[in-house]
Amino acid sequence: MKNKKAAAFILAVILIFCSFASGLFSASAKTQQLILDTEIINTTDGYTDKNWYYFTPEQTGLYTFLSFNRFLYAEAYLFEVEGKNYTQLGYSNSSPNYQYYGQPNKYQFCLSYQLEAGKTYYYAAGWDTERTSGEMKVKLIYEGSEDEVIDYLEASSNAELTWYTDGSWETDSAGESYFRYSYSKILQNMTVSIHYKNGQVSSVFGADTLDGYKIKFSSNQTETHWYPKQDERYKGNYITVSILNKKTDYDVKINQEALFNVYGKVCDYVTKAPVSGASITINNSEVALTDSDGKFSFVYSPGYYNAKVSGNNIITRDFNITVDVNASKNDHSSDPIGVVTYDYVQDGIINAKDFGYIQKNFKTEEKNISNLINFKTENYPDLSL
Repeated sequence: MKNKKAAAFILAVILIFCSFASGLFSASAKTQQLILDTEIINTTDGYTDKNWYYFTPEQTGLYTFLSFNRFLYAEAYLFEVEGKNYTQLGYSNSSPNYQYYGQPNKYQFCLSYQLEAGKTYYYAAGWDTERTSGEMKVKLIYEGSEDEVIDYLEASSNAELTWYTDGSWETDSAGESYFRYSYSKILQNMTVSIHYKNGQVSSVFGADTLDGYKIKFSSNQTETHWYPKQDERYKGNYITVSILNKKTDYDVKINQEALFNVYGKVCDYVTKAPVSGASITINNSEVALTDSDGKFSFVYSPGYYNAKVSGNNIITRDFNITVDVNASKNDHSSDPIGVVTYDYVQDGIINAKDFGYIQKNFKTEEKNISNLINFKTENYPDLSL
């Protein structure tokens, strides 16, 4: 690897200080024009003695630079040059699919890259060891347009997200709160692979380009919120990876961490007296009962939930509660949940009529509590709620 870096540095120096006045590098590094499907033969020695070539494609598409040598360990670089600035686009020192191209062995180079029509590119070819010298035979071929060469894509990542940590709470189009995950950590650790129709596979790690193709990433979080796979709400945490018209979906893993203790209190809506024996439910499952002081506690996973409080002589009401990964934020006792617990109209039951009586006769702070009580106003036409 150190030798590769050294060679790349030497190539950079050559490119930076070379003159392009006549379309060629200096005498020590003259370039030859590559002609498609035409073999070119030169000799070269060791690491730093590279043969240089240039090519200007007439059409955009995938081009492959190949070696056909009796010696082993050939290597090639691809550059684009603007003025005295250079960018290394690709490198190859092996050809796993050498039989497809008719190369003598897998130690030849096979450098495939999407080239843009009308733009000039520069190739450097030589040996991967300073002990090798001799004839270097190369050829550039046109593989085809984008749609013709790519078979399918693959994506994988060695990173995972932590639930209710990597992101922030947002509100969807339906007005519901949900946790929107930031998946930059996934992309930074993602490997994207192109499987070409000729059997060649090219991969890149943590990047947004591959073989000259722009990689696009998008997620389905807005339409389908993300959850751990063991959550009943899970429908797929997909990042869609796209290159041109080819796509693949990567399902992000979200790790559930420890459950958290949550505390709260239920009191009478008017008197503020504690209410004992009230049932707290989330997703139709009871998670706690209030004690003699009206307090409750339960253990639950982080999130933003719609819960219910109900019980004998209580008008059931909804309330929202957050279970935070910061445990210090999970004590909600200072903001008690008010419920109606007294038969104010003396009709033998506690229902919406009692709430209506409260609205008319008591000064209350919760102006919108009628939206949280489980009853239909059309059943009580005599009430102004």
